Amino acid sequence: MEFQMSHDETAGSQMALALLFEQQPEILKKPVQAIHMAITGGIQNKTQRLAFNAMLKHALEEHAKNPGVNVDTYSISRLELMRIIDYTSPNRKHLKDALTQMQKLTVQWDFLQQDGEAMWASCVLLPFVGFDRDRVFYSYAPQIKPMLFDSKIYARLDLRIQRTFKLDPAAALYEWVNRFRTNPSKLTNEMVWEDWRWVIYGEVSETSVLNEFKLFKREKLKPAIKEINEKSDLTIELIENKDGGRSVKTLQFKVEEKAIFRLEAPAESGESAEWETRLEDMGIGVRDRKKILNAYSIAVIDATWRFTMTRVADKSQPAIKNIGAYMKRALEGKYAPEPVEAAPSTPGQDLASMRDIQTRFTQHRNAEAEAMLKEMPAADREAVIAEYNGVQANSATRIPEEVDKRIARLMVPLYSWLAQKHWGEPTSQDIFQFAIESGAISVNKTA
Repeated sequence: MEFQMSHDETAGSQMALALLFEQQPEILKKPVQAIHMAITGGIQNKTQRLAFNAMLKHALEEHAKNPGVNVDTYSISRLELMRIIDYTSPNRKHLKDALTQMQKLTVQWDFLQQDGEAMWASCVLLPFVGFDRDRVFYSYAPQIKPMLFDSKIYARLDLRIQRTFKLDPAAALYEWVNRFRTNPSKLTNEMVWEDWRWVIYGEVSETSVLNEFKLFKREKLKPAIKEINEKSDLTIELIENKDGGRSVKTLQFKVEEKAIFRLEAPAESGESAEWETRLEDMGIGVRDRKKILNAYSIAVIDATWRFTMTRVADKSQPAIKNIGAYMKRALEGKYAPEPVEAAPSTPGQDLASMRDIQTRFTQHRNAEAEAMLKEMPAADREAVIAEYNGVQANSATRIPEEVDKRIARLMVPLYSWLAQKHWGEPTSQDIFQFAIESGAISVNKTA
């Protein structure tokens, strides 16, 4: 599991390596409708973009804690917002100006679908924002909230990485290409170059020098690509498509995760890869993950993880503030029973019930995938089914062309495939969060 990096990979990658060894990712599950938005009426800078993302992350977390409760106004700690957006100035006026300026920006939501059958809308980016000494208050247009809180398609955006960028276009471009990191083709969507200019920079006047592609490429696009390649976990490559002649008509990007972020697992690859992901989701850094996977058997790691999650769910004891640190202490101190022993069964806390929770989680996610498929335009839905059929070796498992022959026995595997395609393998944190939200377990929130 030693890293092998070429000289080119190493050059300019200190910030990427620092991210790799940081303990806690700051993941926003951002709906694609919000990612695929285009600003009108001005230019959104990096501070405003990060502020919007930080506020949305906080609102989504509040929504998950209280599903079904309609909240008109959310609030976030001013200091927490400043930390997330990397705002260190003692002058609060600049922060206030940046946020109130967002009220002058309008946004076209789900830019990619504006001419399709999916919902398209335009509204003020931030209808309400308020401040007091300790908190920032904000709200969203009620017509837009379903797209933000009930979306079935989202991308995992790490705010740690986004705030490392100095350039506004880099922060915007990274957010857009990030959702394509799991595409089998490694390619983004293809758009005319003026649309790329719009979504990563903003609208320009008729007299702007950015109306010329070569100047836009030199002044905005190339610097943004360079910064993303140097500072993030991705390497992106610009692809220029020309429509005859020499003029560039459309652009797209090839997106690859950097090798140093694709940590290869040791020999027991299948299980080890799964545990690599689980340990990472617990906030355990890459060095400690390597140490754990090399020093302990999968059985011991599994037993300790079960012990740790049982302890996290125990309301009678003080809350665990750092699950990853507790997991490491539990391994070193051999807190968990030997793997051959049966874990004690305690009603409501027995981690053997995790199998039932995992089954329910799978059913829940499959239902979301089914809803997502039904929401798609007919052409897109049939394209998804065709892609699924293309990877089925056995004709008996393929989805029939006749709609009336698409029985549940055939469709359920499709939903499972679609869920994994869009959201990836579920992590332990995903399942644990589902267990909390569904009431299967509860966590003591007192200090």
